[in-house]
Amino acid sequence: MDLDKNILATLNPKNLELILYPTEQCNFRCTYCYEDFLIGRMDEKTQEGIRNLIGRRLPKLDNLHLQWFGGEPLAAKDLVLGLSEFAKKACDQASVNFSGSLTTNGYLLTLDLAEKLCGLNQRNYQISLDGFESGHDKTRKLASGAGTFNRIWSNLLALKGSSLDFNVTLRVHLTKENVSSVKRLAEEIKKTFLSDSRFTVFLKTIENLGGPNDTSGVLLSKSEKLTTIAELNELLNTKTVSKSDKGVYVCYASRPNSLAIRADGTIQKCTVMLSDDRNSVGKINENGTVKLDSERMSMWMRGYSDDKEKLSCPAVGLPKMPNLIPVVSAS
Repeated sequence: MDLDKNILATLNPKNLELILYPTEQCNFRCTYCYEDFLIGRMDEKTQEGIRNLIGRRLPKLDNLHLQWFGGEPLAAKDLVLGLSEFAKKACDQASVNFSGSLTTNGYLLTLDLAEKLCGLNQRNYQISLDGFESGHDKTRKLASGAGTFNRIWSNLLALKGSSLDFNVTLRVHLTKENVSSVKRLAEEIKKTFLSDSRFTVFLKTIENLGGPNDTSGVLLSKSEKLTTIAELNELLNTKTVSKSDKGVYVCYASRPNSLAIRADGTIQKCTVMLSDDRNSVGKINENGTVKLDSERMSMWMRGYSDDKEKLSCPAVGLPKMPNLIPVVSAS
């Protein structure tokens, strides 16, 4: 298999991406969410393990990227800020490039907090919207049941009015039930944000990803998806970029230098298959060493030596693995 530059970059041992769950609790209760919120705030031993892992790896790195996930990561903003501050200081001292991103619902992303995050090189934010005003509030509501759109929109306007150096990806979710509301949202986004190069839009159809909520009744068919996205692109005056347009797309879960560390210290590859045993590939120790299951790791990376299409989503066709495999230590 010929390796293009995208694949080669993901194999570079001088790059490290850590996907961190500062908390697995969330202030939202989205109607289609696949998470169960059984694990809470990241424990102290795991935090210390992450600090020590970074310290161990820095001498051999050119680039360190932290990706904050959850739950809602900003529900533990002190932890996000604390670990980011540690990592930035360590990277500055070691002359390592340091960056970060957050997958956040945007409700807690005030301008004051964004200023602190940007000061720590945590500048990339993905924020989901499900429609305009009441259309959004039907599916993305607080745990109390209250709506969330107005608070998120206000935070976005505050960001736009600032001079901060950031990138916001507005992830717009599509279902059978919200198409008209999303079209209204698209008009408002174009009018309000798209003249600012710091804002971009990503259109995403809701999928049935398992968990406690059944989404099968609201899923768009393939033809409905194509038609709806084409109409929205016309409204937004944008073009959907195929992953293949930029060469082979390599999912973070395929990459050997990308690890997702959950709040309890479990190391996984995929941020969706949270309860699938095949996704648990190891554990981080307090001293910063990790124990990785070599066979499970190889399943997620099989696209490098097999069909390269598996690199884009290694979870598809993931081999069954009923028995536990002995672990090997790694630092």
